[in-house]
Amino acid sequence: MRTIQEKTTEFEKDLQYFYETEYNETINIESTMSTKILDILTINRFGSINVKKTPYIDLQQRKDRQAQIGVSKAINSINDVNDVKLELIRKFYTTCKFSSGCCVTETGEFLFTNYKYNNEKLKAINVKGKVEYTIPIKEPFRAFDFVIFDDSTIAISTGYSHVNPGIIIVDLTKKEVINFIDLSGIPYGITSNGKALICCVEDKGLHYILCLDNISFITTITKTCSPRYSYVTTHADKIFFTNPDNHTVSCCSTNGVNIWEFEDKRVLDDPRGITTDNKGNVFVVGKNTCNVVVISPDGKHCKQILTKDDGLDRPTTLFFDKLRNQILVTNLNHFASIFNVYYY
Repeated sequence: MRTIQEKTTEFEKDLQYFYETEYNETINIESTMSTKILDILTINRFGSINVKKTPYIDLQQRKDRQAQIGVSKAINSINDVNDVKLELIRKFYTTCKFSSGCCVTETGEFLFTNYKYNNEKLKAINVKGKVEYTIPIKEPFRAFDFVIFDDSTIAISTGYSHVNPGIIIVDLTKKEVINFIDLSGIPYGITSNGKALICCVEDKGLHYILCLDNISFITTITKTCSPRYSYVTTHADKIFFTNPDNHTVSCCSTNGVNIWEFEDKRVLDDPRGITTDNKGNVFVVGKNTCNVVVISPDGKHCKQILTKDDGLDRPTTLFFDKLRNQILVTNLNHFASIFNVYYY
């Protein structure tokens, strides 16, 4: 018995060496013992050894496979960012001196908020650059950022308001305010994850606001910091937000667990508006650097895709139209630009 096991082990070592030095085949060794081994005088053979060869399968160690997967993901991450290309479609006049929020509706209309004091409004512009309608936002309300609920309802954050900071719910069909969500702090950037509103509240962190039957349930997402003029967006189960004071872009889970943080003042100085594409790439406006930067979903790679040479002038915010694969960028000089986004 011991001799058979020793021979089997020796043969296995020889085959393994042969595999490593000569062939890229996976070798399986199977050995069986006769059930009559106890009756040694009546059996013709003690057992058998069977060698099977199968097509090549990578036999790397687990840690090597993990390293390979990590490198592959890193390469894909770099490629996704480097592949982003923009093509200008048009530049148009928004009539908004301080356009702090923007988006594109499903029907292709461009919406902007004007945060200019005593002239707050929501402006709708058609694809030809003509004003469709204007909804004045009067005291005690103001209009900073906004997000669309559906084609007829939007939520607007007031930004600074010494009277009543909160979120305004506006009916686009009636063109009037239909509800108001009172907040304990000043709200700036706002978005939705499809279930609830997520808002940057100055010095109080991100707020998660669930609206049910005109009743709002508000919770604070822990370990988040959102100073004045911070913006927020989402992709899948992740939240991305900017911090203009610290010049950072952060990614966290819905319960506030930090996933990554991007900080490079040479690349992004005073980051403001933020949005994501269908791939999870993060697009951010740098107000002082006068640029738009795309950051990979893992936060490890970035690429500058728009600068002052592309017509940017103190850019404030942007919006990625996932239906048309286009990106809308606004400036403080009354102008906005819409670009096609390509990946090649």
